[in-house]
Amino acid sequence: MRTRLHIPLLIFALSATSVFAQDKWNNFVDKVMQWPVIGVVYPTYAPETNWSFGAGMQACFNMPQESTPSNIKFSGCYTLNHQWQLYTTGTLYMAGKVPWMLYFGLRYRDYPDIYFDWIDNQCYGTAYASKRGDITLQPLIRLPNNWAVGPMADFILERTNLSSVDNLYQGKDRVLMWSWGLAAQYDSRDYTQYATQGMAFTLSGLYYEPKLGADYRAWDIEADFRHYVTLWQPKAPKNEFDRVNRSLIFAYQVHAEAVLSNQPIDNMPFQIKPMLGGDELLRGIFSNMYRDNALWAVQTELRFPIYSILRGTVFAGIGDVYNTDHWQWTVPKIGYGLGLRVAINRAHVNARIDIARNNIDKDWSDWDTYSVYLTVSEAF
Repeated sequence: MRTRLHIPLLIFALSATSVFAQDKWNNFVDKVMQWPVIGVVYPTYAPETNWSFGAGMQACFNMPQESTPSNIKFSGCYTLNHQWQLYTTGTLYMAGKVPWMLYFGLRYRDYPDIYFDWIDNQCYGTAYASKRGDITLQPLIRLPNNWAVGPMADFILERTNLSSVDNLYQGKDRVLMWSWGLAAQYDSRDYTQYATQGMAFTLSGLYYEPKLGADYRAWDIEADFRHYVTLWQPKAPKNEFDRVNRSLIFAYQVHAEAVLSNQPIDNMPFQIKPMLGGDELLRGIFSNMYRDNALWAVQTELRFPIYSILRGTVFAGIGDVYNTDHWQWTVPKIGYGLGLRVAINRAHVNARIDIARNNIDKDWSDWDTYSVYLTVSEAF
C-alpha cells in the first residue's frame, strides 16, 4: 500500500519540479529577450584556414520617432594561419517629413579562397589569399503602400597574392570596380528578421564605367522576390513573440541576376559575377564553384517550432549560372539540408546553424561534402 502511495507522490514531485524549472526557464528567456544587443562566439575548422575563431553580433533598436526596428549585424573571424575578415551590414529606418531607410554593408578581409575554373566540364581549383574591401550603400525614400526607391553605390577593391593572375585578373594583380545605380523595393513583411507573413520584392540596377574609375564596363541587373506564409499558429499565444516563435511557416525565394557588357564576358572580373552557394543562396553549394554572368535560383524553407526559443527548418534550393557569350544548358544545381534556430531577442533575431548537401557530391560518408553554416541571421 505504501509502495503504491509513493508512485503518485513521486509523479507529483517530478511534476512540481518540472513546473518550477519551466517557470525559471521562462523568466530567464523573458529577460534575455529584452537585450537590444546579442552575440555569439564559435570555433570552426577548414583545411585552408586551420582552426578559426569567429564572433557574431546583432543589435536591434528603434531610431527616434520610428516604429520600425533598425538593425546592425557584425561578424568577424581570425584563424591560426593569421588570416581574418570583418563584415558589418545594417538597415536603419529614419522618421521625419520624408521617411527613408539606409542599407549599408562594409567588409574587409585578408583571407584564403579558391578560384574555380571549368575546362571541358572539369573543375580546377586554385587556392589564393586576397586583401579585399567592399562598400555598399543604398539610401531609399519610403513611399506609401510599402514601397521605397532610391540610389545605390557599390565599391570593390581587391589585391591577390597569386604568382600567376592571368585567369583571374587578365594580367593585373588587383581589380577595382565602382558602380552607381537605382533600386526599388516593396516590403509587406510583418518582421524583417523572421517574417511569418507578407512578401518582399527588390529590383536594382548598377552601372560600372571605366571613365568613373572601374576596370570594366558592365550593367548589373538583379531581381529578388520573397514570400512568407503562416501555415499554423497557436490559438491563444501569450504575446506576439510567442505567436511568431510557435508558428509553422513556409517561405520561398526567387532570385535572378545578370551582369551584361559590350565587352567579352570572359574578360569580366569574376568578383562582379553572381554566384551560387554560401550561407544564403543555395546552401550546400561550395562558394565560388559556380559563378558566371547570369544566374537564377529558387529556394524554399519549412520553419517549425521545437521547444521554447528553439526552432527547426528543412530547406532546399535549385539554380544555375550561365555565360551569355557561350550559352550552354547544364543540369541545375541543388542544395538541401536541415537547420536549427535559437531566438535571441524580441526583434526575432535568431542564431542559425545549418547543415547542407548538394546533388553533385554523392558520397554521404565523406564529411568534406557537407557544408555547415553558423551565423546570426536568416538565409532569406
